[in-house]
Amino acid sequence: MQWNTCKYTIPLMYFDLHTSEDIIMRKTLTAFSLAAALASGQAMADEATLQAIQAAGVQLSAEQAATIAAAGEAELAQAVAAVVASLGENAAAIQQVVAAAVAAAPAQAANITAAAVAAAPAQAANIASAAASAAPAEAANIAAAAAAAAPAEAASIAASVSAVAPEQAAAVESAATQAATESTAQTTAPTQTTTVNQPSTSNSGGSVASDN
Repeated sequence: MQWNTCKYTIPLMYFDLHTSEDIIMRKTLTAFSLAAALASGQAMADEATLQAIQAAGVQLSAEQAATIAAAGEAELAQAVAAVVASLGENAAAIQQVVAAAVAAAPAQAANITAAAVAAAPAQAANIASAAASAAPAEAANIAAAAAAAAPAEAASIAASVSAVAPEQAAAVESAATQAATESTAQTTAPTQTTTVNQPSTSNSGGSVASDN
């Protein structure tokens, strides 16, 4: 009976051990697959952004194209902003770039808008309008991002975004106003200084008499 017990106990332990290893391996492979899918999805989004900008007729340098194609999620907005900055006062081209980028990566609409406005503050209203036309559902967030980057242009930003997303006009105006107010408050906040009273070095006992 002792031999029979061992006979059946050992295979069960072997089965349990390998079952646990299989579960761990499957979980590990699933994690790797998910990470690869996310990385691949971001790479596809960056490539789509590049293609969208090029399809809009905007001429990019080889360096700009390579930067956008290789940009990760955190760098994409800055890569687009660099293109915007290179376009100077060409409002039409700037709008094409922003609209194409946002259409290709709508989840990055607010980030792209903020970076583009920071690169070309005078074009804030045009940039916000182009972004909102490409992603109307993000209109309020786009207006807030643009107004935070260029608070002095908040009124024109709200008007331009409301024009392309009239159903969200109230939310757009509120978001732009609040963002501009908060941005201005942070910029103009007084710097606190601490005054430290230094002990006096003067002789409180008056003059000292000379030994002479």
